[in-house]
Amino acid sequence: MAVTADLTARGVTTGSISVALAVASAAVRDAAGCAISEETSTVVVNAGRGNLLELPAPITAVTSVLVDGYALDADDYEVLPNGLWRHCGWGNLWDSRSFAPVPVTVTFTHGLSVVPADLVDLTCQLAIAWLNHAASGGGSTAGLTSARIDDAAETYSAEYAGQVSPVFIPDATRNWLERRFGSGVAVVETL
Repeated sequence: MAVTADLTARGVTTGSISVALAVASAAVRDAAGCAISEETSTVVVNAGRGNLLELPAPITAVTSVLVDGYALDADDYEVLPNGLWRHCGWGNLWDSRSFAPVPVTVTFTHGLSVVPADLVDLTCQLAIAWLNHAASGGGSTAGLTSARIDDAAETYSAEYAGQVSPVFIPDATRNWLERRFGSGVAVVETL
């Protein structure tokens, strides 16, 4: 989502930059529940009789659609920004009385061609945290918020208790990303 030039613009020129960017990008994508930046994917969804097959958005192109192994013509569905609409639904093509789900395989391109600046910055900040942590010797950060030398006291934060990496996205940011980008694949029944 961010590239080496984005870190260079922030004064970062040393360390395992490509690894840091990959780790940070994966963390942001995981929190958002989707790729965010443009990519081509193939997904298999067990679809029921609903008309809308929701897919990670925005959809920019559909290469192929298979329903229970049979290819559909592009005229058999409509590409929407958030999925595919099929007037007769996605269920069993041969038995209109069957409500059993069928596998729908979709190969499509989705995501943003230009990642918003705030997400590039978030990715860079996480990558910088990873690089700083690696430069200082690594090890678990597992929620340590303060340490005292005399009497060897340490304080831990409950929110960060499960953290084993400096690439940590708090719940508030995860919720914001999920609301902003949605998540996953679903079949929606319409009345």
